[in-house]
Amino acid sequence: MTAKALISPLAIAPTSDLDSEPYFQDSDIRKSWYLAGSPRSSLRIDVESVWDDYQGEGIKIGVLDSQIDFLHTELSRAYDTSLDYSFAEGTDDVTIRSSRLTDSHGTMVAGVISAEGDNGYGSVGIAQDATLVGLALDYSSADVVAQAIAGIRAGAELDVLNNSWSFTSNFADNFAQGSDGAEMAAALEFTASTGRDGLGTSMVFAAGNVGTDGSSNYHNFQNSPYTIAVGAVDRDGDASYFTSIGANVLLSAAGSSVYTTLPDEEFNNVSGTSFAAPAVSAVIALMLEANPELGYRDIQQILAISAQKVGLGEGSAHGDGWLTNGADNFNGGGMHFSDSFGYGFLNAHDAVRLAETWNKQQTVENRATTEVTVKTDAALVAGTSDHISVELQVTDEIIAEHVQLSMNLSWSLTGDLDVYLTSPDGTTVRLVYDLPDVERVGKIKDFAFTSVASMGEMAAGTWTLDIYNRNADATDRNGDAVTGLLREVTLTVHGSDENIYDDVYVYTDELGELYDDAELAERSVLSDTDGGLDTINASAVTSNSVIDLSGARASQIAGVQMDIDGDEIENIFSGDGDDLLVGNDADNWFAAGRGNDTVAYSAGSDTLEGGAGEDTLSFEAALASVTGFLTDAGDFMIGLIDQGLSLVSGFEFFNFWDVTYSFEEITSHFDGAEEVVTPTDPEPETETETETETDPIPETPETTEPEDNSGAETTPEETTDPETPEEPDTDTDTDTDTDTDTDTDTDTDTDTGSYVAVIEGNAGDDRLRADDVATHIIGGEGDDYLVGQSHNDLLQGDTGHDKLRAGAGADYLYGGEGNDTLLGEEGDDLLFGGVGDDILRGDEGNDTLYGGAGSDNLQGGEGSDVFVFSLSDLGAMDVISDFNLLEGDSIRIDGISADQSESFKFVDDGRSTYLEMHGADGESYVIARILGQGASDLEVSQLTADSLFFA
Repeated sequence: MTAKALISPLAIAPTSDLDSEPYFQDSDIRKSWYLAGSPRSSLRIDVESVWDDYQGEGIKIGVLDSQIDFLHTELSRAYDTSLDYSFAEGTDDVTIRSSRLTDSHGTMVAGVISAEGDNGYGSVGIAQDATLVGLALDYSSADVVAQAIAGIRAGAELDVLNNSWSFTSNFADNFAQGSDGAEMAAALEFTASTGRDGLGTSMVFAAGNVGTDGSSNYHNFQNSPYTIAVGAVDRDGDASYFTSIGANVLLSAAGSSVYTTLPDEEFNNVSGTSFAAPAVSAVIALMLEANPELGYRDIQQILAISAQKVGLGEGSAHGDGWLTNGADNFNGGGMHFSDSFGYGFLNAHDAVRLAETWNKQQTVENRATTEVTVKTDAALVAGTSDHISVELQVTDEIIAEHVQLSMNLSWSLTGDLDVYLTSPDGTTVRLVYDLPDVERVGKIKDFAFTSVASMGEMAAGTWTLDIYNRNADATDRNGDAVTGLLREVTLTVHGSDENIYDDVYVYTDELGELYDDAELAERSVLSDTDGGLDTINASAVTSNSVIDLSGARASQIAGVQMDIDGDEIENIFSGDGDDLLVGNDADNWFAAGRGNDTVAYSAGSDTLEGGAGEDTLSFEAALASVTGFLTDAGDFMIGLIDQGLSLVSGFEFFNFWDVTYSFEEITSHFDGAEEVVTPTDPEPETETETETETDPIPETPETTEPEDNSGAETTPEETTDPETPEEPDTDTDTDTDTDTDTDTDTDTDTDTGSYVAVIEGNAGDDRLRADDVATHIIGGEGDDYLVGQSHNDLLQGDTGHDKLRAGAGADYLYGGEGNDTLLGEEGDDLLFGGVGDDILRGDEGNDTLYGGAGSDNLQGGEGSDVFVFSLSDLGAMDVISDFNLLEGDSIRIDGISADQSESFKFVDDGRSTYLEMHGADGESYVIARILGQGASDLEVSQLTADSLFFA
């Protein structure tokens, strides 16, 4: 095993054609042709646009290579001698003399990653603030394979592991053969599974430098689903002549005339995929600094989506050129792919912007895999039967990431074969190449070939394998036609089977640069037809975007007018421009990104993030029509009165019909104007006649409603005398031993549950206050305002958009029909919203909050609060705005079936946790979005006949 790198000093071009000034003023920065300010090329990785925010700080990048000259002026600041290890010498106490380092390869690789910037000297690394960790190999050693395996396992302690090496012989690293192969495979799986606490270390490999003598796909290290293979690009945008092509290559980077460090304070231009790989490793460090929660599979997908085709050529002459795969999530259609370039040239800006907004965590643990094996006796006979075709049926619904294929094929002249794999969407890639002037490339029997070209496609359907012998005159030693037998084919698809209809439609600047005419017209229409929670991610777009989900105006992304059917889209992430985002009636999540953005407030319980820049949240309403408050956690909730509240952050201005406020002004307004919105001491309307009965004490009428968790309507039936609405059963005592007993039954002033006084409103908009005794207030029709006092009161809103404020005591608040606001205040209160989009605030005390039907906003406030959901209310998502497991908050789900066939999951997207219910019939629902702390750590604490408790 050796590292092949072509070192070739090149003449320096004149400096008269600079396209921009370099970011740093280091003496040789213009020699790095992929950075801004270089006259050597117009191709850029666009890293300068993210350097203001991210330069790799806190991210550990391992370089598994020859010993690095960590005394080099450009590398000494980044290199951590407390973490390095020499597998060549078997020690972590590494000492060097720069002038005596005989292999410069590791030092050259390290310079691409971490050469110090802004020191006025030499070159500049892409992630200069990352921590550089050397893991030294001796390529000339007899046990170099063992060293490499140990080094890969050591990578589990790091965030990124760069591997700028390859086996020199095709198929030498066949994981299916021998103990060495098994150990190699196990090392990769170990580091992907355990690195970064299970998120997975990103392992980047140079694709190889064999040119027309083989393929990157002939190496299991380079084509493993756990690794990223990187090809090389010349400064004119062509694939470097030496780069190893293959369907396994994920993307490419600068690999020809790369200016970097050499031992003993030297620099030079070097060439090889060895120097393309560290550029990708460095950008991954920037991505992880932007979003430390990315799984290794997320990083692979982001690199593929963000790689650019603009500025690249057609690829190697013996390759298959560019294709468009069958995904539908990239710029309105499929993704571009080439076996020479992978998905394209490294684009740091787009990769980091997507990383910032990525809300998945795709790892080994949640990866889905399906495998299909077909047995056959098909024969390949030179000149007689030169083609075999096999179909393989995949039935599992998986979004593909890596597709692997192995063949039990006996055929000696493997250099004369073309082997193609075609996906159900029609994406065809070549796994084995008929190479010029090469008859034998090695033994392909049972070797696992890989394609990443179907990333984003649905795997279900018919896959087709086609094997062609391109030498019809091939004969064996006896002069007979060469014959081979195909006995078995195995297809393995790795990908995702979770939330497969939650689509993320990514848009980049390439939408306005790559496509025209009919293709552009097709890509400029977006209509989601499969349901799910769907997102437009235009975070990588640098121009001004207009994205309107309401349909009131035309949308525009990357300068292209878009026809967006926004009814089925819920979320928008926008980019660097001054954007306008308009929502729909769904519960939207908008992240406006950079620029001075405007977000139009819409219906629903939304999460709205202004991002960087001076951003405005605009209301089509006067200030008096809006309510808001700051939560205990410091989050700002705002919304139209009688509608749901939205969680907002990052906005500098709030625009209303009659006034524009800054963030400080709007929060101060609601903090000081709460008395106006919900007055604390209202007097009853003068025209409302009420009668307080104190003798005798009235008997509380028996309710005729069924239990709430039975699924029946919760609105009280109309009777001549007002009935007390039945409280949801909040007694969590069970026969099981538990430390989470949260008995929240509301006591009254009498053992019978009676109230000393009953006050009933009329058909108008009433303002009713409890007497200084335990009082039952019924608002009746109209938009009523009901206020309790210091006793244990029952406030019953009934119809209309009511406001109920409990006061002190252990109170029961029932909103009834309409969009109601319930405030528990002091005491251990029970808040039941009923029907409608309600706002429930427990405030102080250990409260129980049950929104009922509709999209409700629940805020427990201080104390150990219980949030109740019923399976009879599926169809609308509630929002818990302040969950805190450390304060003892918990969740109860009522109405589970007798056989307990439902399953529940807490899914964390990095910003919120979602409570999902999955039924036995395959239906799934999002019950609640949970903001706060600890929701993802909830576990089942109790189980009763029809309720489930999470604490």
